[in-house]
Amino acid sequence: MSALTENFINKVKGGATQLWSVYKVLPSVAIAQAALESAWGQSSLATKYNNLFGIKGSYGGNAANMATWEVYGGVTYNITANFRSYPDWATSIKDYGVFLNVNSRYKNALGLTDYKKQIKAIHEAGYATDPQYQSKIISIIEANNLVQFDKQVLGGTVSAPVKETPTATKPSSNKITDTSYTVKSGDTLSAISTRSGVSVDNLAKWNGIKNKNLIQVGQKLTLKAPAAKPAASTNKTYTVKSGDTLSGIASKNGTTVAALQNLNGIKNANLINIGQVIKLTGASAPAGGTYIVKSGDTLSAIALKVGSTTKKLQDKNGIKDANKIYVGQKIKY
Repeated sequence: MSALTENFINKVKGGATQLWSVYKVLPSVAIAQAALESAWGQSSLATKYNNLFGIKGSYGGNAANMATWEVYGGVTYNITANFRSYPDWATSIKDYGVFLNVNSRYKNALGLTDYKKQIKAIHEAGYATDPQYQSKIISIIEANNLVQFDKQVLGGTVSAPVKETPTATKPSSNKITDTSYTVKSGDTLSAISTRSGVSVDNLAKWNGIKNKNLIQVGQKLTLKAPAAKPAASTNKTYTVKSGDTLSGIASKNGTTVAALQNLNGIKNANLINIGQVIKLTGASAPAGGTYIVKSGDTLSAIALKVGSTTKKLQDKNGIKDANKIYVGQKIKY
């Protein structure tokens, strides 16, 4: 278990174990949902607004407008929404219990002593649109032995989990020792972090992952830090080979993922093809210009596109709140 994971669990386990007696929510389910929704407490929603569960709306009249994503009909949509803003994490945990109890659609989930059945009922009642949500939560529970907290509140009478269906490929809980890993059904970045000993932040940075909650089955992740940048290659182009990642190509050629994306018109840094020719010449971050905000844009995503940082864009454009930009706004970089 990584230090980040252990620290997060220690911070939330007290509040999570108190949920069962009042709200009939298992601590393992609460901790795992909080971990997934908040990227182990590292998301902006968790650090700035103390919202661990991604619950929308407002709390005490306080709300935060944030970028997020939803899946409808198998298609992922980037949207913005209002999320509840809390004074602290303890309030967020308690309000999560209240939320499940005051919304009648979750009544069949409350009181279940099998974590798999409870998260299945919560998911099917409409808590999240991600089709992999159940398997992600179960993976976090099992990779971190969160059922130990269920045993504490249930006096050791935890129901045996239902058998896995043969159609679902359960990710191995064994430690990952290779220098790369191919994402399987049910995997989460946090679970891969736990098994490999590589922090979630480094996994995201080394693999050009913008949304830590969004990885794809079959995606190949590098689990080692890029080598020190060598002198820039004199080659003008690079042909993608099996096992290549855009971050690896950038590192080998003394440039950045953002610069290669800009130069080659690559929208998804995780999607390159064997045999694809990548231009290297002039692959440095743009010297400057203006970007016009489009629907679904976030300031962090714009920063990546133009080879800058969120903080630099805020300073240059006088933007106080990085979460408040509007369609048509001109961003100088």
